Amino acid sequence: MSEPSALRQIAVAVVLLIVDLAVIAWFLWSYSWIGWRDGWNPQEVPAAPRIAWRAAWILAGGALVTGCGLLALRWHISGVLQLSVLGVGAVLFLYLAVRE
Repeated sequence: MSEPSALRQIAVAVVLLIVDLAVIAWFLWSYSWIGWRDGWNPQEVPAAPRIAWRAAWILAGGALVTGCGLLALRWHISGVLQLSVLGVGAVLFLYLAVRE
């Protein structure tokens, strides 16, 4: 199996980048709304850290599955971009989950 052309890899990387950024934005939007709601009712256990943990696990799993899968298929540009973007998103949500 030969390596796909660089132009095809870049096109796939751009499409996947748009999807990745939309998913990260959706998780940030959910986290911010739930965090805002947590501020209005301080007697309840905050739900925002739970959302951040869930987002971190989903993004880390997505980074491993899609990034390593693309690398195994010799789509190096798309695979590295998936690992990078989703990995950074997972680290961002891990930070949001553990901060006080």
